[in-house]
Amino acid sequence: MNALARHARSAPTSLATMILSCLLGAACASPVDRSENKLPYLSEQETAGGDTTETSAGACDCLTVGRWYRFDSLVLTSIDGKDHPVIATLNGLWGSDITALELDIMLEVKAVSAASVTMRVMNGARIDGTQDICAITDSAIEIVFPRDGCNLETSAESAFNVYAGTETFPKNCSTTLPVKHAIPVSRARLEGTLSDDCGAILSGKVPSGGLGKSQLDEVCTCLLLPGQPAEKCGPLDASFDATTCLGCNAKYQPLGGLLSAFGEPDWLCQTEDGAPAACLTADFTAVATDAPSPCEP
Repeated sequence: MNALARHARSAPTSLATMILSCLLGAACASPVDRSENKLPYLSEQETAGGDTTETSAGACDCLTVGRWYRFDSLVLTSIDGKDHPVIATLNGLWGSDITALELDIMLEVKAVSAASVTMRVMNGARIDGTQDICAITDSAIEIVFPRDGCNLETSAESAFNVYAGTETFPKNCSTTLPVKHAIPVSRARLEGTLSDDCGAILSGKVPSGGLGKSQLDEVCTCLLLPGQPAEKCGPLDASFDATTCLGCNAKYQPLGGLLSAFGEPDWLCQTEDGAPAACLTADFTAVATDAPSPCEP
């Protein structure tokens, strides 16, 4: 850690950016078609997986059960209420990570009514050697948006997880948390506005969320240079028994220690169980996409 801190002092912007980019899942760049996918619409009374829909007349009555969205932008706006100096650079990295399909936050519409919209939020991963995404189903959580026409109003607080990397090569490694190789985000709220044709979620926001201090100590991250693919992290080693990063490999470093080395957070928020957490806010947009297949177990 002393060597890492010395390196941070000699190159604060690039390495701090890399570490914070690992924090919420940043990786390589590779072009991808961002055009809206055309999905078959369900009628108002059709069902998907047993769910029924009840759409309101008028604004955004095109929203139907079974529609999927994927974040096509994610912009961090504050850490503990502050405009951190590396945020602008970090957000540029996130844009390339999303394009490279190594940062995939996805939403599935599960129920629709005039008063609310229920969605599953889950992570995806790029399938090794392809430009396809699979869904990490054990990362899924359910959120309910109060609805006013096209407006998806602020959801209740919910925990969710953030995975980065490919199906086989995660950028973050944790063998002790409930969802492996993902960073847990606590007490997050989401909101946004549907486009008139329901093909996108516009003006999305995460007005609050947190990163638990103790949970960060259970996550290790692979320090890649900007633009390097997740495969550069190398395969995980179940026999790797270092004091930290159990079951990862020597390229991974504890995330909590790395974050603190570049300035201890103020820990102004709390996790669901009242433990200290760093506050986060962010903006996002999402576009309609095809339903992904589940990742291989």
